[in-house]
Amino acid sequence: MTSVALPEAFCAQMIDLLGSDEAQELFTALEQPSPVSIRLNRRKHTPQMLEAGQPIAWSPLGRYLTERPSFVGDPLWHSGAYYVQEASSMILSLIAPLMPQRSLNALDLCAAPGGKSTLLLDLLPEASLLVSNEVVRTRAHILQENLLKWGHPSTIVTHVMPEALGRLTSAFDLILVDAPCSGEGMFRKDHEARSEWSPEAVLHCASRQRSILNDIWPSLAPGGLMIYSTCTMNLEENEHMLHYITSTLGGEALSLLQLPEGIEPSPYSQEPCYRMMPHRVSGEGLFMAIIRKGEGGKVSDGLSNTKRRRPRGKASAKGGREGQALTTMSAIHSWLQRGADRHWGQSREGELFALEEAHWPMLERLEAEGIHPLTSGIPVAILKGRDLIPHPALAHSTELAPKAFEEVELTRLGAIRYLAGEAITLPLDLPVGWYIVCYEGNRLGFVKHLGRRSNNHYPAPWRIRQPQPLYQRLGAMPDILEP
Repeated sequence: MTSVALPEAFCAQMIDLLGSDEAQELFTALEQPSPVSIRLNRRKHTPQMLEAGQPIAWSPLGRYLTERPSFVGDPLWHSGAYYVQEASSMILSLIAPLMPQRSLNALDLCAAPGGKSTLLLDLLPEASLLVSNEVVRTRAHILQENLLKWGHPSTIVTHVMPEALGRLTSAFDLILVDAPCSGEGMFRKDHEARSEWSPEAVLHCASRQRSILNDIWPSLAPGGLMIYSTCTMNLEENEHMLHYITSTLGGEALSLLQLPEGIEPSPYSQEPCYRMMPHRVSGEGLFMAIIRKGEGGKVSDGLSNTKRRRPRGKASAKGGREGQALTTMSAIHSWLQRGADRHWGQSREGELFALEEAHWPMLERLEAEGIHPLTSGIPVAILKGRDLIPHPALAHSTELAPKAFEEVELTRLGAIRYLAGEAITLPLDLPVGWYIVCYEGNRLGFVKHLGRRSNNHYPAPWRIRQPQPLYQRLGAMPDILEP
């Protein structure tokens, strides 16, 4: 990586904020290698190698690694057994005691690539629903992939502007706004962020953040919680933005109940909020505040009276192909735990999915506003003519019924070959049919065994693009690999 100097205006800003001596400690830290950290998926099998990492004080499932491995070359990463997440971002774990202990409707507004969404899914009370949204289409598909691999059954992924979700008045009990920011907290690991930074960019980001907050505030229910966070370090996008939420929108800043060693309230605000600084903790720069919306919380001008759009169709068992799936749905109920108890639907693309009955009203409300999700609940099957093909996401779902498909364990080399989309050969004596291939007890995806050959059904967008270096590193070439 070509070294890029810290922007002079940023250095002056930090000296003014921290004082000369502490600012120099920050600058020194920003020139050091970034810590490597992951967060384990508590619903999947965790290898001892990952459990052995150094725990992160503010995240029970977070671990520091002593070095950065090739995550692309680790089948466990592809299986959703863990998520590679920056340690400071895991401070979100500390909000759990502040959440009501009942099922919640939650929204992660700026969710890609999915780190905080997967963490929220582990924090929310049982039977809660998380809507994860991303504005940029390419990033929305990355978010979708990461959430599908995490395997949680109660998620909806959307791809709309904040104002569209803001029309769902009082729909959410909890909203996370991990706002687009100037990225000062990424200066250590992303030198491009240094070259793109400027004081003008900070002001532009702050203006955009106020607009996002104005747009989404109406959708937070009275008494609900908003978590506002950035990965930057200036006052304008952090403490000043918190003051905007409390003074203009009518929120109340809340204190975290327990603070691990090294995490302290920000000294730059009279309202409780929290900073993670690279020279104070083993992590990158991050800011977080928790705000509760009062019963009399203000609504932004022009949004409270916005008319609801007329429905443009809704995802249901009669949607998509006009009920073509109704006669075949019963065949796949057994693929899920409690399959018969869930509400089944068909997407516009012909995918059959299952969603908890209690979460269906949210899906209908989204559709009524013209918001058509990329994913709803558990994608289970793809209908092609009269054939039902297991959806790739089903292999990753934690709700897959234990005996729905026979599983075949692969070696590391075989797993990489499968993840690269190449042909693999299952034992010839296996009966013809669908199988799930696994690595170290974690499911990777489906294979259609035809007897003398097996078709690889791992999705093309998810595949390892350049597997050859991985094969060479493991001492074998793909044409001699066996599962």
